[in-house]
Amino acid sequence: MGCFPSVEDKSAKERSELIDKKLLQDAKACENIIKLLLLGAGESGKSTLVKQMKIIHSNGFSQKELLSYKLTVCDNLISSMKVVLNGMGQLRIMLEDHRNTGHAEVLLSRSEVFVAGTTELLPELALALKELWKDGGVRRSFDKSFEYQLNDSAAYFFENMHRILHKDYVPNINDVLRSRVRTTGIIETHIQVDEVSYRIYDVGGQRSERRKWIQCFDDVKAVLFVAALSGYDMTLFEDCTTNRLEESLTLFQAICNNKFFINTSMILFLNKVDLFREKVMYTKRHLRIYMPEYSGPDHNVEAAGAYIQGEFTSRNHNRKKMVYPHFTTATDTSMVQVVLNVVLDTIIMENLERTSLL
Repeated sequence: MGCFPSVEDKSAKERSELIDKKLLQDAKACENIIKLLLLGAGESGKSTLVKQMKIIHSNGFSQKELLSYKLTVCDNLISSMKVVLNGMGQLRIMLEDHRNTGHAEVLLSRSEVFVAGTTELLPELALALKELWKDGGVRRSFDKSFEYQLNDSAAYFFENMHRILHKDYVPNINDVLRSRVRTTGIIETHIQVDEVSYRIYDVGGQRSERRKWIQCFDDVKAVLFVAALSGYDMTLFEDCTTNRLEESLTLFQAICNNKFFINTSMILFLNKVDLFREKVMYTKRHLRIYMPEYSGPDHNVEAAGAYIQGEFTSRNHNRKKMVYPHFTTATDTSMVQVVLNVVLDTIIMENLERTSLL
């Protein structure tokens, strides 16, 4: 009797075999998963790149998802106007039309955005936005927004105000790409490219968020570091004494030379080329004013960009480690698609070399 397995023994063996099979399947699946860590200082454009990855490699945004951004877009529009109004006080600029004083008070005092139970913007807020944007004083303050902290997408939302304020408004892809919600915590995004799965971890870039980064360091195949070129003449939101580009350089040096990333591919996105070009070409905010070591010509985007790229790559202290720089505008889908294809190929090739398959 004792020589023959019982029904319970057979059942236990079958369960064990199923578990082993599942573990083997999971292990094989993990071989095709590449973990990417998206890092950078605040306002660099990391989250916009994640949205582009979703558009390019993950079927984009459904109508329901687009509609869910309506509150964010409207909030960005209202917040931008509030910043411009506060900037008027800082710059001692008056409203040209005294009747707009009431509209300014409405905008600055209201905490609610939508009519109760709907997604329709409060009529008084919509009217205030329209009238204030017509005011010459508001326009002058906006033109001098480099003297205070106004988000990069403000101009886009002001230019598209009438469409956004329409009662039947539904955000489009460009609105979603331009919308801004400060990243807190860790946001995980999955994309599939051919037979390879990627898990991208986007972590808040503000200083208060960086202590959470260590949670994501294990088994990272590549770090995608994003820096905003256009931040060379700006300071941090959380510290008005620190230059944004200098903060990015310091942070990149710490990440690039971190012991966790000795054998990790380092991809550098030098982002916001469009805003950088506009500043360098058409303003007097010359790079040499903010980075005195720069000795190249003014109004020369290529020279200024090459200098900043060199500043980043020089922070890599490991001669065997490659840094792969790319100039990007995260809101430009076609540009990002080209760059992403190159980046993902680079990551795969480096990982194959690391595992001695090439």
